[in-house]
Amino acid sequence: MGKTPPAASLLDLMRDFMARKEEKLSEELGEKYGVPPEEVADVVLSFLKDSYGPAIELLEELAAKSGPLLLFIGKKDCAVCSRCKPIIEVFLSGHAELEMVSVDYSQREGLLYHIIVNQESGMLPLIAFILGAQLRLSFTGECSALSDYERCYSAILSECSQNIYAN
Repeated sequence: MGKTPPAASLLDLMRDFMARKEEKLSEELGEKYGVPPEEVADVVLSFLKDSYGPAIELLEELAAKSGPLLLFIGKKDCAVCSRCKPIIEVFLSGHAELEMVSVDYSQREGLLYHIIVNQESGMLPLIAFILGAQLRLSFTGECSALSDYERCYSAILSECSQNIYAN
């Protein structure tokens, strides 16, 4: 099970991911066609906007929400995702304050997975706790027990309430 480092800004994750993609694709195209990477930058930016636009729009919507979110990215035909959904539903039934955002990986918005996990490939599902435009914790590739989600969410809330008094 993969986990994210604590308190990563959603917008920073998106900017970093897109900058790396732009640099990598510009270098690859430049090398392939024997031109400086700067000459293909417009084409690369257009491609990235077309490819990742819906995922970026969703990320910006999530970052603008003030309440706590639980993001679930999975696929209908994923056995692990199907096994996780009932556990997540039980978890959410005890936390009315959490808004569930469910995204199918096969849709264009599903590319949000790569922005959040910061890699080209990975394993579904992605289950992420988001508070105040910050990615607090994410799980990838397997389904955890209800008690794991409870413990993690409690730790996140405890940490957030302690930070209020830090200054």
